[in-house]
Amino acid sequence: LNIKQWYQRRVREVENQDSGAKDYEFVQTSTLKRGSYIIIKDQPCKVDSISTSKPGKHGSAKCAIVAKNIFNGSRHDEISQAHATVKCPKVTRAIYQLMNIDDDHLDLMHENGSTRCDIRVPSNELGDKIREGFDEGAQLAITILSSMGIEEAIESKEIE
Repeated sequence: LNIKQWYQRRVREVENQDSGAKDYEFVQTSTLKRGSYIIIKDQPCKVDSISTSKPGKHGSAKCAIVAKNIFNGSRHDEISQAHATVKCPKVTRAIYQLMNIDDDHLDLMHENGSTRCDIRVPSNELGDKIREGFDEGAQLAITILSSMGIEEAIESKEIE
């Protein structure tokens, strides 16, 4: 292996690596409140309720967290020490204009002009609402929620 080959291989390795950016950050449990995001059992969730117990004779204060998955609504519970750290997912929302529906995928355009066609039509009542509105010729704004590598349409509004 000469120097040039080694260098080219090393460049390919660096280019193929992950950027190192995390899909979450660490937050102290006691700072969470209703509406905060938390990762429970590797699922991005939104906190529904949180209750904190007082520190007792044999330990520190504990927080009981009840949260719902932001994509499918399933309920998750977590008990953590108040001073411990938990993972909070990075959640982003983007609003796109619906251009077309092609083979169960939404063709979407962002306000900056970029387009994408990798979001599936939801298989619930929202998906039916989107299809119905598109078939009627309505201009629809679709809200896409993304977190931890998952992206889904969560809302549809008619625009004028």
